[in-house]
Parts: sequence; structure tokens; C-alpha cells
Amino acid sequence: MPTEIIAICVICAVIGAFLTYLVVNALVAPYKRKTKNSPRPSSNEAKDEEYTKILLEMVSCKTVYDKENTYKAEYERFYKVIEDNFPSLTKKAIRHDFDGCFLYEIKGNSDLNLLLMSHHDVVAEEGEWETPAFEPTIKEGAIYARGTIDTKTPLFAELKAVDELLASGYEFPVNVFIASSNNEEVAGDGMPKVHAYFVERGLRFDLVLDEGGAIVQKMMPGVKEKSAMVAVHEKGRHYYTCTAKKRERGHLGLNPVKDNAVERLSAFISEVKSSNIFKKQFTPEVEGLFRTHAPYMPFVLRLVMSNFTIFKGLLLSVLGKVSPVVEAMLATSVYFKDIKGDANECSTTAFFRCLREEDLMLEIEKIKKIAKKYDVELVQTERDYCIPSSHKTTQFARLEGVMNELFPDVIVSPFLLTAGTDARHLGDVADCILRFAPIDLDTKQYASIHNVNEHIYIWNLAECVEFYKKIITTYERK
Repeated sequence: MPTEIIAICVICAVIGAFLTYLVVNALVAPYKRKTKNSPRPSSNEAKDEEYTKILLEMVSCKTVYDKENTYKAEYERFYKVIEDNFPSLTKKAIRHDFDGCFLYEIKGNSDLNLLLMSHHDVVAEEGEWETPAFEPTIKEGAIYARGTIDTKTPLFAELKAVDELLASGYEFPVNVFIASSNNEEVAGDGMPKVHAYFVERGLRFDLVLDEGGAIVQKMMPGVKEKSAMVAVHEKGRHYYTCTAKKRERGHLGLNPVKDNAVERLSAFISEVKSSNIFKKQFTPEVEGLFRTHAPYMPFVLRLVMSNFTIFKGLLLSVLGKVSPVVEAMLATSVYFKDIKGDANECSTTAFFRCLREEDLMLEIEKIKKIAKKYDVELVQTERDYCIPSSHKTTQFARLEGVMNELFPDVIVSPFLLTAGTDARHLGDVADCILRFAPIDLDTKQYASIHNVNEHIYIWNLAECVEFYKKIITTYERK
């Protein structure tokens, strides 16, 4: 047989084997599904009524934070609501106060520590609401009020779960803490004060569970199942002041217009935004997001996602163009907030959101070279970065197990949070930080976060309480 024919046969065989490999992976993927069509555990009418009554009281308190302490009376009323409605917690737990940020502590039977978190401040009621934002209304089986999703329902469920366990005489297998900030929405000092207290006591947490993810619909193209989005990391925050000063070249009126500070700073910003500086990559949590959903996708998409390693380069180049949300998960982003000053001297604040801090430092070096070109000085003013956790941990597996039991119809997936949470302050005192609350959101609810007509379905309240109970009690089986 001629050599050319042998070579062609070998090439065809390799191509055939490669295509077979791709197809087999796509066909096998559905067998990796973990969801079931089993119904969720049902609540009872008495519990729903009890839970609704308490949450109505909590969300009626206008706990909007400002420096003038405008709503101090509303905050005080909120704390009284907690004291009255969670009697076992009030009586048996140790409460610590940090100027409005509170911390409950329940002693357990081991040295392990578990921290549950949800802030109790809310954003103001801007826009045209169908019902008053702080006069909660029950409509079509849902409670409409500011804070129902972000985040008084998770806080209610954490408090109620612990309160019911304490009332039943349950012996906690670990030390349980519940922390709630009064000023998370304005990036306030509530949780940093609690963090300082943890450091002072030498406390370390096996798991910190904060807000950030939820149960959502249509997370991926073609995926019909709901997804429990568990953030194992959130983008870091770095602020730099970028300043262009007057060049010493005599009278400003004799200098070329293009040489003044405003022109040079504008040119610097333009080049940073247009240059290909920020490295696109799939971090483990974002890769986990796609791999987890692959078994549930239609065949063509499954063919690509089930062979993620092979198509990674193609996906990196395409996905960012398809969705701004996905694009934010793939690279550092920069936002220039303002320009202040005049032609002699002006400055801007550059706000960087990074995936990994070590990559940002390399990117900053490239930006400094551009800055030097335009005589712009960069000075870091703020750094806020939390070390990523992993979805391949005992803590994540425990949460996934609880979700599989209570929400069998839901995919449990890691992801990268592009927003921010209070948990970012606790990276040095936690073995694992997960950002998730079991609030089950349809697209209308999701759109209501920080928007008009925020609401939570009553049937979801008991599910939330049971979730936090299970998170605590599963430590018995550690």
C-alpha cells in the first residue's frame, strides 16, 4: 500500500477517534446528573402563618443606613422584633453588639465554628412600587416589601432555625455564630468590626455561609432545571488614584493644548480601556459552573461543554461577547469613576475588580507603563481581596448534600460572584467561605433585587429555615 494512502488512513482514523471521543463524552454526560424529579419536603399551614407573621414585622422596619443615622428608631424597632420573635435565641445565646452590627453565639460540643451571615440594612425604596416598600403586602402568595430577598428572609431563616433547635433542647455539634451587619449596602464598617473581634479572640471558622447566590432559573442556555448558585469567590476590589500634573514648560497659555493634564489623563484612560491588558481565563469556580451544567444542556451545547478542556480557548474568545455577565467572570474589569481638577492638575479614581490578585498586580505593571507615557502617577488607595474557596471541599459537599435532600430538583453549582458581600472581610479567619441563600427566585423576583416590587413567596420560607437547620445538624455526621 502506498505511503500516501497509509498516511491518509492514519489521519482519518485519528480524526474518527477524536470525533468519537467528543460524542461519547456528550452522550455519557447526562448520567452525571444529580437532580431528581422527587417533590420537595412540604411545609404546613401553621408554620407558614407563623413565619409570615415574623417576616412581615422584620421587613416593615425601614433599616436604611446613612451617616446621619436618620432611621435609628427603625433599627431599634427591628432589634426589638428580633428579641420578641426568637425567644430561645434571646434567652440562651450570647449576643455581642458592634454599634448596630450584631453577633449571636451558641456554644457547641466541639472546637469547630460555623458562621451564618445576612445583613439587615436595605437600600432605599426608589422607583414606582405597586405597594409601599415598607408596608409589607401579601399578594398572590408572596410578601412584597423591601428586604424580602436582600436579605431579611435569609436572616429570618438563620435566626429561626437556631431558635427552633434551641427550643427543642438540641445539642449543637459545633459552635454556631450568626452575624448581621447594619451597613453592608454602603460597604460600611459593621463586619470589619466583627472581624477585628474574631481576630482578637483567635476564632477560626470551618465554614462561613453568607448571601450572594440563590436558586435561579435559566442560568445556562438550554438548561430547564433551576440552579443553586453557590459562590466560592467574589471579585476583589482595588482602587487607584491616577493623577496628571502640570508639566513645567512655562505659561500654560503657551503650551500645546494636547499637553495639558486633562488631555494627558484622558489619553491615558482611553489607552487603558482599549488595550488588551486584562488576561481572560477560566478560574476553577467558573470552569466548575460550565462543567456542572454540561449534563443538562441540549446535545450540541453538551458536546462543547462536556469536552471543556478541548474547547476552552474557543469558549474564552466567544463567551465574553455573548454575555456581559459571563465576560465579568473571565477577566479583571476597570471602571474610571470621575475626572476632577483642571488643565494644571487633574485625577481620576480607577476601580479594578479582579479574579485573582496576583494577575492584577501583573496587569497594574502594564498600566504603569502606559501611565509613564502620559506622566500620570498611580497610587493605590484601597485594597479589598478575599482568598477564593474551592467547590472541591467537604464544606461544599455538605451544602450540596443538604440541597440534594431538600431541593432535589435543583442543580448545585459553583460560580464567581461579580458583586460584593460582607464575607469578603473574613478570608483570613475562615477555612471556607460560601455565598448562598436558598431563596428560590423566578425571573421577576430576580429583577426586583435593589429594584421595585421586591418579594418572596411564602412557601419558600419554611424551605429556608429547614436548609439552615440541616447545615447545622449535618456537622454531626462530619
